[in-house]
Amino acid sequence: MVAGRPSEGETVLGASWERVFLFLTACLASTVVLKVGQVQYLEMLYAVQIVVLLAAFSRSDWQVTLYKPIAALGLLYLAFLAVATGLAIWALRSDFYIAEGVSPLKYPGTISLIRAAELTVSLSAMIYLAHLFRRDDRKARFAMRVYFRVGVASAVYGLLTYPLARAHLVYLGTSADYRVRGFYNEGGPYGLYVMSALFVGFSLRQLRWERQIWMVLGIPLLFFAFVGSQSKAAMAALLAVGLIDLLLLRSTAQRLVVAGGVVATLLLVSQVADVAAGLRLYRQASLAYERASYQHKNDPNFIVGRVAGAFIVPRMVAEHPLAGVGWGNYGLVRNAPEYRGASAWVDISDEPALGLAGLAAELGLPLTGFLILCLILPAIYLFRRGVPLPLMNLALLQPIAHLFGAQLNLTYPWIVTAFALGIGLRSGRSIESASGKTLQTKLA
Repeated sequence: MVAGRPSEGETVLGASWERVFLFLTACLASTVVLKVGQVQYLEMLYAVQIVVLLAAFSRSDWQVTLYKPIAALGLLYLAFLAVATGLAIWALRSDFYIAEGVSPLKYPGTISLIRAAELTVSLSAMIYLAHLFRRDDRKARFAMRVYFRVGVASAVYGLLTYPLARAHLVYLGTSADYRVRGFYNEGGPYGLYVMSALFVGFSLRQLRWERQIWMVLGIPLLFFAFVGSQSKAAMAALLAVGLIDLLLLRSTAQRLVVAGGVVATLLLVSQVADVAAGLRLYRQASLAYERASYQHKNDPNFIVGRVAGAFIVPRMVAEHPLAGVGWGNYGLVRNAPEYRGASAWVDISDEPALGLAGLAAELGLPLTGFLILCLILPAIYLFRRGVPLPLMNLALLQPIAHLFGAQLNLTYPWIVTAFALGIGLRSGRSIESASGKTLQTKLA
């Protein structure tokens, strides 16, 4: 992955291909609905990109030069992939309970390989994008602007279709429970995506890489979409980022501004979404899950997902704290008596939707801890270089999003991390701004 001589990848691929790739990557990150079967269009694009990069790699005598921190991060993730795949093979000794009608792609062994393939393409894209962005400010600026503007378009779409849903006319852009979801399929995950678009927007503002009109209109629209998503996971993630920011800031005035902004946003969203009632419902339902699963056996929102996961995941971790039940195997073993206890049998595909806590059941505690290290390493890199707070928040987004429920195979957190790494890991040179001036980041 490292050493040899400088890569000729950029010249082999051509500027046109790179620009098309960056545009499609930033656009397709806005939705997880665009799929062929279970495979997202963006994952297909990444697969094509890997083939193209391998061709370029072969033309440079199989040698490439990557900046050391980026290469080290890639090697750590490769180690994670190897161990996770090995543990998944070991878990094939278990008894599996396959729900009726489940796709063969979700069978034991197969699902673990698919998880590994998904992570491989996302990891490859992140490393490649970070490499491009570190070398060329124009590519970073172009991709970030597309990402931000498509996020704003998604917010506009969701907000405009919201009244139609309230009038029971159509549910395009909102879910049936009147939550704004833009180009997404659920309000909760959409809230985390909107937060990523906001963070990219704040970074563009810091770098002066976006036109003022987009800042003036785009940030408020994304904020209203965030509120309309009524995402409890996004609220928790925002609170976590705000607390970290308070620790990083040295100015008392800045701390007060950040604290006030976070508190005001959380209060507004909590009033719209009635978060307290929702959290009480989750807690009560989880405590009474065994008995209540029979009363709500026809309600997928109750018998699968977070409510069931909050009851089942701790049991899985207690039974297999070191090796887990196998990557992707939660839905295949959750009906085992030792996990579901006296609760009802569930004959549909299930995911715990608990983020890193759910992964702990599949990967085991040691490997989950190693994954967390990989996820927070970009933020550590940038913290050591003293980058501005908006760039730090870009690096913090991925671990915090995964902590509060975002699945590891979602593509947009990897793109945002590439933005953070590419811009933050500069070799001491200035960053060009859209106004023609320069901004110096505090680099070691």
